[in-house]
Amino acid sequence: MKTLLLTLIFCIFNLNSVEIIGKYQIENKLSYDTLELKKDGTYEYQSRGDSCWTWSDIIGTWELKDRILILNHNYSYEEDVTKYIEKKDSVSKSFVIFEIKDIYGKPISEFEIKYWCENDNTQIKKTDKKGIAKFDKCDLIKNEDDTVGIGIKYLTNGKETTETTSVYKNSDRVILSINSKPKTIDKKEKYRFSFDKGKLKSIEFPYVDEISTYKKL
Repeated sequence: MKTLLLTLIFCIFNLNSVEIIGKYQIENKLSYDTLELKKDGTYEYQSRGDSCWTWSDIIGTWELKDRILILNHNYSYEEDVTKYIEKKDSVSKSFVIFEIKDIYGKPISEFEIKYWCENDNTQIKKTDKKGIAKFDKCDLIKNEDDTVGIGIKYLTNGKETTETTSVYKNSDRVILSINSKPKTIDKKEKYRFSFDKGKLKSIEFPYVDEISTYKKL
């Protein structure tokens, strides 16, 4: 009798697992996200929002426990090397101050910065002992979103890296933090969905803004 009961439980579990296998699509007019649960216990989630800049693919393993789908997501990423903070003073000035620090807040001297406007008016300066360099602002500012080009070089784990980016023209102060020895961070996350009547509903899933349902294709 005990053996028969265990066999029935095992069969029910496997039926539920087989039933959930397949491809699902989110029921959202602004998104085309899909989740494919594969027979080998792996999955692929394709995040496809209204902007291609936010698209991403997530892979990992899945398991089903008491009609709750669990997606395991193990991944690694490297810490940011540069971090920019832009500020405006109470009274806007004709110059902008760059303040360069390491991640511990220690000033970095002799750090070269290239600052240029759209008319190729390039300024190149190095920071002083306090990690500060001052540049003349670009003459013409048409709106709040106007930017200027920035070029810098720094060491990342002993290797020289060149970076080109931009800051707002009307910024009065730019604080730049340099992490010369970024670490690799390992993350292990679990996402949960309920499974009922052939549909999935997100319970804990950071890639959607609100609770979302998914229909089987």
